[in-house]
Order: sequence, then structure tokens, then C-alpha cells
Amino acid sequence: MKKTSLLIGFMFALISQLKAQTADEIFDRYYDATGGKTLWNGVKSYVVKQDFVANAPTDFSQEIKVSLEHKAILKTKTILKRDFIYGVNTSEAFFKVPTGSRDKNVVYETKDLSDKDKNTIKREMTDGLVPFRDYQEKGYIATYVGLKADNGKPVHQVELNGKDIKYDLFFDATTYLLSKQKAKLASGEEITQEFTQYTKSPYGVSYPSAGTYYSSVEKRNTKLSSNVTFNDKIEDSVFKK
Repeated sequence: MKKTSLLIGFMFALISQLKAQTADEIFDRYYDATGGKTLWNGVKSYVVKQDFVANAPTDFSQEIKVSLEHKAILKTKTILKRDFIYGVNTSEAFFKVPTGSRDKNVVYETKDLSDKDKNTIKREMTDGLVPFRDYQEKGYIATYVGLKADNGKPVHQVELNGKDIKYDLFFDATTYLLSKQKAKLASGEEITQEFTQYTKSPYGVSYPSAGTYYSSVEKRNTKLSSNVTFNDKIEDSVFKK
């Protein structure tokens, strides 16, 4: 135990000599580690496919299509083989609920999203890849907290505060990859995601492809796997009601 403590202390002393002093420096290191700022600036659209598995009836998958150019998102959440669809574009914000039995042709009832739900989906659109991308334009304030220990490893902690959300971001002090993200919502719910694996996309940007997900409301540890495709053409009609 003593040897481990001394080793961690030595690592902190070594890294502290090189540690960044601002949130922006940490973010830049992350961009460099995942493909470079030029590639990140070139992202105009993306599609995320995810599986949330806790070996429970509530397991689900989802597909999120985003056009940053057109400020539009379509999110399809599939649970018990039924698709629940959320869409937001510059003029519409809607929710499609499947009706009828599963053995018949699916019929959807379309409803307008409340302002609260609309803002939540819009935030998923802009924060889906990383919440700190263009954070100042979104009205977020970033603060570098310092070098911390997380699961015995040194990490740089950054706080990102918005109007209805607060993120605590933890970056590996060696690789500068985002290893953990905690989001505290205005409702009081806290969502913790830990990222254990990164995958390099054909586009060149690396993204977290495996990890865990925990909600303080659901109180269930969930395995999370993700696949991201960048800059494939998405027809505008996809995002329409």
C-alpha cells in the first residue's frame, strides 16, 4: 500500500510539472489526441448508434442523426422493439409515439415537444460528441479545477457550467482522452459515463466506443457501446415531421 501511494505521489509530482493551467489547454490536448482540431472543425454531420445493456427489460438502443449545418437532430430510441422518435429542426420540435400492437404495421401519433424537452434534445445535438465543443457559443463557462486522482490514476478535472446543466469532465493526465463525464441536470438527476475504449473512425476522429452509464434516477449500472459515423450525407427530409 505504501509503495502504491509513493508511486501515485511520484506520478502526480511528475505530471504537475507539465500540467495545463487552463480549460482551453486541456480541450486542445483532447482534440490533438483524437485527430486534431482541423478534423473536428470539419465535422458537419454525424450519426451515433448506441446500445445500453444492463440485462434488464429496460435495455434499449438508439440512433441519433445530427446535421450541425442545418441545426437539426433526429433521435430514435428503440425499446422492446418499438421506436420512439424525437426530432428538432429550425421550425419543428416533435415526438412520435408508436401505437397499436407490435404485430401490425406501426402507426405513430405525433405530438409537439414541450419547451423543456425541446431544449433537452437540442442540447443532445450540440453536446453529443463532446459538450465542450464551441462551449462559449453555447453560453457555457469552463473552469480548470486541477489534477485529481480517479480510480488510482491522475486526471485533469474541468467544470463546464451551463444554464440548465453542469458537467464535470475528467481527462486522463497521460493521454488527455476523456475518461469520465458527470452531468448534473436541472431536475437533480446525475448521469455518469465512464469511457474505457476509443475507436478511430474512417474520417480520422477518434471517439469513445465503450464504457458504462449510470443515472441517479434509474440507479442501474449499464454497459454502453457506441459507433459514430462522421460526415455521411443525411437528407434534409429525415429531420422533418
